[in-house]
Amino acid sequence: MRYVFAESWAPQYGNAVLSRWPIKRWKAHRVADQSDFRNVLRVTIEVPDAGEVNFHCTHLDHLDEGWRMKQVDAIMRSGGDGPHILAGGLNALDGTDYSADRWADIVKYYEEIGKPTPKVEVMQYLKAKQYVDAKDFAGECEAVVVVAKGQDVQGTCKYGTRVDYIMASPNCPYKFVPGSYTVVSSKGTSDHHVVRVDVAVPHAREPDDAEATANGQRSRVVKMTKKSSRKGIWGAK
Repeated sequence: MRYVFAESWAPQYGNAVLSRWPIKRWKAHRVADQSDFRNVLRVTIEVPDAGEVNFHCTHLDHLDEGWRMKQVDAIMRSGGDGPHILAGGLNALDGTDYSADRWADIVKYYEEIGKPTPKVEVMQYLKAKQYVDAKDFAGECEAVVVVAKGQDVQGTCKYGTRVDYIMASPNCPYKFVPGSYTVVSSKGTSDHHVVRVDVAVPHAREPDDAEATANGQRSRVVKMTKKSSRKGIWGAK
């Protein structure tokens, strides 16, 4: 297993990307400015039969939505325009995950524990930029990860809300596999759960019936998931 690690505010804290395939390039950037200890780790992985795949891993501020907006805007301005998968603890809420009653409960709970009033600007910003949310490709829920009443998605943290995301940038060639998104319990090893999804990388556009008949060819798709072949990829022609 290959990995890269970008230290944050202390040597044992930061962002990491692990890969079964070669890591060709990586770079860490401070997200907002030099006073901000948080970073975004940009990694390019060479996937067999698929080419380069770009992952951006980050962990945004856990309290202030205004500061999170500065951080995510800085990530976009510092090189977030190329095709990539953005993943990590964004610590942001998506208002579409919750009913009005559930949202009111979240607001009340935040007040009780002394957290700032929850807001949704970060997710609205990313969706306005046409990022694709892996949650929209959900499969069956793991029973141990409870879905709170009034929300249509598994929570990813101890508060029962979804704050960890995997998203594909606009016009990204990497496609989430329908039914593959799920949240897996961290079984007490963290106050966040594991979010996972399978990703497919089309090699070429799908030919129409006439082209397929004339050329006798099919487009090739590589599916990046450990459940597939021995090498961790699945290819079909």
